Amino acid sequence: MDTETGMTGTLLAGRYEVGETLGEGGSARVYRAHDRQLGREVAIKAVHAHLPPADRQRFMREIRTLARLSHPGVVTVYDLGEHEGQVFFTMPLLPGGPISELGPLEDDPAQLGHFLTASAFVARALHHVHGAGLIHRDLTPGNILLDASLNPRIMDFGLVALSEYSRQLTRSGVTLGTPQYMAPEQARGVGVGPASDLYALGAVLYRVACGSPPFVGDSDQSVLYQHVYDAPPDPRDLNPAIPTGLAQVLLGLLSKKPEQRPMSGEALAQQLGLAQQEALATTGRGQYRGGRGRSGEQHDGPISAAGLQPVWSSQLPGEVTWPSAVLGQGGLLAVGTRSGQLCLVSGNGAMQGQLRAGDEVTAPPTFHGESVLYGAWDGTLRRSTFAGEELWSHKTRAEITGAATVWAGRALTTSRDGHLHAVNLYTGELEWAYRAAGPIAASPLIWGGAAVVADEEGWVHAIDAASGAQLWRVQLQTVHATPALARLGRGEAALIVGCWPGEVHALHLNVQNGHAGLHPAEGLLWTYDVEDELWAAPAVSGDTVVLAGWGASGLGGRVRAVTLRGGDDLWERQLGGRVTASPVISGGLVYLATEAGELCALSLATGALVWQTREAVGIQATPLVSAGTLYVAFMDGTLKAYRNLDKR
Repeated sequence: MDTETGMTGTLLAGRYEVGETLGEGGSARVYRAHDRQLGREVAIKAVHAHLPPADRQRFMREIRTLARLSHPGVVTVYDLGEHEGQVFFTMPLLPGGPISELGPLEDDPAQLGHFLTASAFVARALHHVHGAGLIHRDLTPGNILLDASLNPRIMDFGLVALSEYSRQLTRSGVTLGTPQYMAPEQARGVGVGPASDLYALGAVLYRVACGSPPFVGDSDQSVLYQHVYDAPPDPRDLNPAIPTGLAQVLLGLLSKKPEQRPMSGEALAQQLGLAQQEALATTGRGQYRGGRGRSGEQHDGPISAAGLQPVWSSQLPGEVTWPSAVLGQGGLLAVGTRSGQLCLVSGNGAMQGQLRAGDEVTAPPTFHGESVLYGAWDGTLRRSTFAGEELWSHKTRAEITGAATVWAGRALTTSRDGHLHAVNLYTGELEWAYRAAGPIAASPLIWGGAAVVADEEGWVHAIDAASGAQLWRVQLQTVHATPALARLGRGEAALIVGCWPGEVHALHLNVQNGHAGLHPAEGLLWTYDVEDELWAAPAVSGDTVVLAGWGASGLGGRVRAVTLRGGDDLWERQLGGRVTASPVISGGLVYLATEAGELCALSLATGALVWQTREAVGIQATPLVSAGTLYVAFMDGTLKAYRNLDKR
């Protein structure tokens, strides 16, 4: 048989049409194949011809191991056979690639949520493996593959061992595994156990989140030495987009002593769940439009909107107007007023505090831990505790209209005189300032180590978020609304910029030299003309972009949905009032508010009306969809909460 093509072109067992090679190891090769009998694509793993008996036995042990495991996070054995002395088995085709395709983590709450969900899924699968008395011994990104839905599955159990076999290997001094992901005790050859697999999974997840494994070196020996003796770098130093809770989980997994790691895969899954809750609170609701990526998507809205009804109302001491927004963290809401206060309201509508400012507070606030950042028209950015203790203030030379973006120990804020300021989050001291081409009304966003801002002269600027140095800029048209960002794939994103005259541009970004850059081949993905003024920011979920026009020729605003990658029309709907509040997406629904007091929820897939009500007062502030509730701040300062009371 041709050693280059192996089984390619062969019909195995009268059933499997073998296609191209997908991968190859020291003892086996994996092929794509078509199963004629069931009409589906599969993967076939076959041992190499003339394999030594010991390796053949190990391959058969892998098959028997997989056959005894039944978990959605572990690859399944479909069939077993032999062809010209080569044993093979078939398994699901996993087209999503290695788990490393989920990273490195960017400033995108949706991507972070998917990563944490997938990580917890792998942890529970590993718990199942350990519960069967097995140890994988060789977890790597290439041994955790993604299916078509990007759900991970553990595979390649060639080194898996029953506990008795592990003891035999230890006594013989054999060290098996991959150095970049090997636990200290495994590197030293002093025995492995479930905690060793958890360490390896920690190194894998570290690699996915940061883009680099915890230890690198010129040789395997150098890497193994570091695993045994050196502390891993804090993942936040490699990638500031990693939240604190996740960083703590990763460092705990990489503890040198097995007893200091999570007790089990299930315990790890619970820790990851807590990290996800923390991330949701800090990057999902605590920062304007869903976090540093500004996608406009929230992930914990009402399960159904059909029965939404007002459950409480609270009167704030002043008007609430554009570009204000309702923000939330835990059980606390924050919204600014034109009378100069940032109001803190509990989840039941009770006023918890009023933080004073020297002028109107229309910029959306930002939560950080047990404090909140808010800017005012007098140009002052303040960080205060919920009790009203001012931790620091930073004075700019013009009105602050955009939300502060928290990133890597800095608060990035924009002002009307065209400056982007990076302020130390803990001292309030200015670290750097960048001057744009014109006034800035939009909030900054972060992606790929770059701060991206759009000014009213039509320029989109990308600035090194650490140093303040300009990376690039491109001119479009006047921008008032905050852009949105959507991840296209590993290291690629689409920046959706809504320009005030009505054109929407999708810029194709990728990571270049460690920072966000315009894609060299296709910097512009598409342009779409809504034929209307744009004051509302775009919102993105999956492959759908939602655009809301202000209202042309005296009509109400028109909402359109287009595809992310092509800007192709999906649906449109006419509203009864003008739209300045930005749309919010949650649970497959688009929540919209108008200056005529109209509130509605549309199907993200079709644009069909799911729920609608009309209040007597108009809305310009972006609503918050959180904890199963829709929170809306009306222009007269009324804050209302709507929940689903339909018990059917």
